[in-house]
Amino acid sequence: MSKNVPAGSSTGMIALRNATQKSIAFSSALSETRPRVLSLHRDCLRSVPWTKRAFNVPLSDQKMRSLVSDVFREKRNTTDVHQINRLIALGRMELEETLMLWKGESHIQGFFDGLLEKEAARGAKPPTFLDNFLAGK
Repeated sequence: MSKNVPAGSSTGMIALRNATQKSIAFSSALSETRPRVLSLHRDCLRSVPWTKRAFNVPLSDQKMRSLVSDVFREKRNTTDVHQINRLIALGRMELEETLMLWKGESHIQGFFDGLLEKEAARGAKPPTFLDNFLAGK
């Protein structure tokens, strides 16, 4: 871990906001979840520069933000209110663990490595019959 980063951003505005948002009761209607999801998304994006410095992530801020936004886009079509509430709670817990330095460098870098692998797999075309034949499969 980098020596020039304060011991967690527990007193930072994002961490305080996260603690407040975590204490909000679960939403009972789908229309109530949208602002909470957008708030979590904004907080995650705002914490990217600090996370990059604190955990020595070798990606650019723009790339990290893009990968985080992709995680939210993957869940965009979820319509079950209970599932959305659970995802919001999980997201808030993950953000808190990151901001309080309860996660290690390997956790954060592994998270982004996994997202990069997913992105590469999405962009790769499936092998054709000829590709499989030449590979001996």
